[in-house]
Amino acid sequence: MITFQLSIFFKKYISGIHLVNNQTTIIVKKPYLTAFVICLFYLLVSFCTASCGLKRAQTPNANTKNIAPLLLNPALPGDNPDPSIIRVGKVYYATSTTNEWAPYFTIYKSTDLKNWKLINHVFPDGFKDMKNQWGENNFWASELVYDQKQNRIYAYYTAHNRETKGNRGLQCGTAWIDADKIENGKFTDNGPVIIEDECGAIDAFELQQNGKIYAFWKNDGNGCGKDSWIWKQEINNSRTKLLGQKSKVFTNSQPWETGLVEGACFFTLGEYIYSLYSVGGCCDAKCNYKTGIARTKDLDSGIWEKYGDNPIMQSNDKWNCPGHGTVVNTIEDRLFMLYHAFNKSYDVFVGREGILEELIVGTDGWPVLHNATLPNRPRTDLDFVDNFENDQKLDLAWQWPSKSQRPSMSFDQGLKLAASDENHALGTFLGQYIKTVNFSISAEVKPGMAKTGICLGGAIFKSKWPGELGGIGITASSDGFIVFDNFQGAYNILKTSKENLTGLVQLKMQISNDGKQIEFFYKKQRAEWLSFYRTDFSAAKYAPWGMGYRAGVVVKGDLSQTGTFSYFSLINN
Repeated sequence: MITFQLSIFFKKYISGIHLVNNQTTIIVKKPYLTAFVICLFYLLVSFCTASCGLKRAQTPNANTKNIAPLLLNPALPGDNPDPSIIRVGKVYYATSTTNEWAPYFTIYKSTDLKNWKLINHVFPDGFKDMKNQWGENNFWASELVYDQKQNRIYAYYTAHNRETKGNRGLQCGTAWIDADKIENGKFTDNGPVIIEDECGAIDAFELQQNGKIYAFWKNDGNGCGKDSWIWKQEINNSRTKLLGQKSKVFTNSQPWETGLVEGACFFTLGEYIYSLYSVGGCCDAKCNYKTGIARTKDLDSGIWEKYGDNPIMQSNDKWNCPGHGTVVNTIEDRLFMLYHAFNKSYDVFVGREGILEELIVGTDGWPVLHNATLPNRPRTDLDFVDNFENDQKLDLAWQWPSKSQRPSMSFDQGLKLAASDENHALGTFLGQYIKTVNFSISAEVKPGMAKTGICLGGAIFKSKWPGELGGIGITASSDGFIVFDNFQGAYNILKTSKENLTGLVQLKMQISNDGKQIEFFYKKQRAEWLSFYRTDFSAAKYAPWGMGYRAGVVVKGDLSQTGTFSYFSLINN
């Protein structure tokens, strides 16, 4: 770098400065004329270089790592795959797949894209809220869309129709709610709208363009030995009926596009309509998901140009298998994509988390992702504490198996949860996302006839479907303590302590070694924590396909019995 001290420069080279006819003239000492010209040349070069460098820094390109510095990721911690995001005025709403857990389809709210709050679900009571209770399982890929003219928010979603066997039972439904009731109202379900008779339909998306409304979806060809395509068709204003004929959009046609295309979202920018789409396997430890982008100037032409530098997002040293998201345009006219990815530090045990990243338009005109987002959300943001003694209703974070009815419960100086022998004799289970792989869960319970305690929930080994719940946990009853495990499909007691328990008891499970070891504790009144049992845990063996583990409370016993909880906490280490 060349620097100039102006006082020395003028003293050495300049003999005078004159103003003649409003023109400034610099008089250079003759012996230094050549040196002056050279120095002036370098001065100009230095100035131009600095100016050009400043300009280049403000012009993003495909390699620019210009992320919003205030974003916190994961934006949606825990098991939030296939996320979707919209903006209504100054407020953002997001949703995500709930897979084999009820309530179905989360609704989150944010005003800054950084802090998100769970405010509702599309179907708070599970299948009871669906038209004719048509959905059975596979509650996937909810997509939100705002219709400004109607002031309604529509949700597209996938479910498997309980009346239809096989892959063709995968169908896309729609539901709606007035936008000003999104926080405390209930969606009205229209039932199945997009049906593919051969292979099923999933991953519906909507684009409003030139006064028309288009629905897009994927035929689930990879599920039945056929090609997978993204399709489109016009849909009516009430989102209850497809209009005209469907047409193909694109399929996997390039060498990097392994196996299938899915999870396509669409947005407009300039003269183009863009589509971000995913390819490959999405949902387990063997995943190879990647994200590409394509564009067209005319939806009806059927001609799509795929980006020459695809994929624009793939696994890196922080995140595994990123993809299947949607794009939102902020008030500041910036584009952000909310998508999912596995945190590499957590294997697949937490599930696919919601990641928010800015799309930057490169010098080639394509909006791309920098593929370098860091997990920077503080651990304290991930902790959860529920003081049931202060509750009048169940916190929205709690879930139950999707094929089951909402468990019977009441609140009277604590949570009173009805007992059962469901879930392969596990009992009644309420759980929520885990958000790391090293954490503790604890609860205070009132021992009674039912076995009441805490549990880490996953999938029964070699289960028929991912929602077949298994678990390992510790319970207390008036007869003593039990550590149990039913992940093999049968209720197995690992350790028991027979004693007459009265008064409140605290229970704790410490999950460590990245989810591979569990230690069980209990604490009686006016006593210290006592380590009761420790075991290695095969976390990979019971990770549900496409889902993360759940941590929660469990009550095992006769239907007439209840278990009472004072509080529950999940603290991440």
